[in-house]
Amino acid sequence: MILRPAVIFAFLAIAAVSHAADPLTTVFEHIDAASKTFKGMTANISDNNYTALVDDSNIQTGTFKLLRVNPSLTRLRADVTGHSGSSSYALNGPEVRTYNPTTKIVSVYDFASKQGAINQFLLLGFGATSTDLKAAYKITWVAEEKIGGVSTSHLKLIPTSTEVLRTIKQADLWFGENGLVVQQKLLYPAGDYRLVTYSNMNLTPPKASELDLNPKGAKIQVQGK
Repeated sequence: MILRPAVIFAFLAIAAVSHAADPLTTVFEHIDAASKTFKGMTANISDNNYTALVDDSNIQTGTFKLLRVNPSLTRLRADVTGHSGSSSYALNGPEVRTYNPTTKIVSVYDFASKQGAINQFLLLGFGATSTDLKAAYKITWVAEEKIGGVSTSHLKLIPTSTEVLRTIKQADLWFGENGLVVQQKLLYPAGDYRLVTYSNMNLTPPKASELDLNPKGAKIQVQGK
């Protein structure tokens, strides 16, 4: 059978429409392009922790810094202020540190036993590939939405791990056209959620010393010892 030009154009049009009808393909391409060059970032954040039982939102604002030391190690630090005061948090491998400037106490936690859950959480941040995400989550497209004036692609992710599902019921991510996350929402089994929005993002990696959380004069308390 000889295909006439009109038939060929029809097939091409169908293929083009099919590709356009799957916006996830474009988002994954942007994510993979970003993962090749992403080394770290600093940004302003708004962090809203909502507790369903008491219908209360604890909103904190501040700064966030992240450094991908290598594919298996990501360091980060957040310094925030809310209605309950100021606090700082730092992650370095399995070690998590929190600092309360009022009490001048640094609490140190070892989460080596929960490293798998931590790694999955870090996938929801910056630098992961689409292959990484698809291996850990069932991903669906939601919509194109504006976040702080930025055009984003809203995706819904459901963990494939039963262990992770006990902690995170669902994750919603809003990706900018640069393939990086503009907003994250984590939904927990009890109906609580955490909504983090990033703004004024700078892709210059912070220095490792900027991520240390060992304030002068603070008392170090190792938890669980």
